[in-house]
Amino acid sequence: MAEKDITTKTILKHIVKDIAHYIFHLDLDSADFIETEYQRVEKRHADLVVQAKQAERNFILHIEIQNDNQSIMPLRMMRYYTDIALSYPRIKDIEQYLIYIGKNTLTMPDGINNKNHQYHYHVVDMRTIDCAVFLNESNPHAVVLAVLCDFKGKDKREVIRQLLMQIDRLTLNNSSQYNDCLLALEILSENRDLKEVVKEEEKMLSEIKLENLPSYEIGLERGLERGLERGLERGLERGL
Repeated sequence: MAEKDITTKTILKHIVKDIAHYIFHLDLDSADFIETEYQRVEKRHADLVVQAKQAERNFILHIEIQNDNQSIMPLRMMRYYTDIALSYPRIKDIEQYLIYIGKNTLTMPDGINNKNHQYHYHVVDMRTIDCAVFLNESNPHAVVLAVLCDFKGKDKREVIRQLLMQIDRLTLNNSSQYNDCLLALEILSENRDLKEVVKEEEKMLSEIKLENLPSYEIGLERGLERGLERGLERGLERGL
């Protein structure tokens, strides 16, 4: 669970403005990360906290990633809210989003509502987001998130193939970024029971790339030449 949360957090750090635009419907002019650490009994870090600007609006955007349903999540979110508010008392506007990436059906509420307390935050279930939103992105880290989204009835293997080809195209000449994206894709694909499909399509893509290399064709030609030479030699030896 922690591995998926960390992976998603890393991806979101690369594309926080895209996430704000496509999922939260917030067009940010800027987003500066704030490192947070709060300590009561235990050390706790909010997943992503940014000081954001949207036209004349100056606010704090808090994003939390959750891989499983937790009944205490509203209390955790409220505690993050108070910690952030106490750390930045001059900024009164705090907007919170919980992004759920889990395998099971989302059951967590979006706040606390009882006689004495009314507190709410936004909850986003990645299953409800059209995968095309991220498949068509120009950032490979955003493309990875498509695996968590709604395929809209499309064949899962075709979507994964398209996703891998897009990552490959966007990370051309950057093998480190390519490998990072593939690793993240494999980890997150487990939440949709697609890891085996991803690995199979990865293998197919790597084979296609290998076959397209000039060195591969040269190797085949040399192999054929050597095969013909050996055949002729053996034929001569046998008196054919």
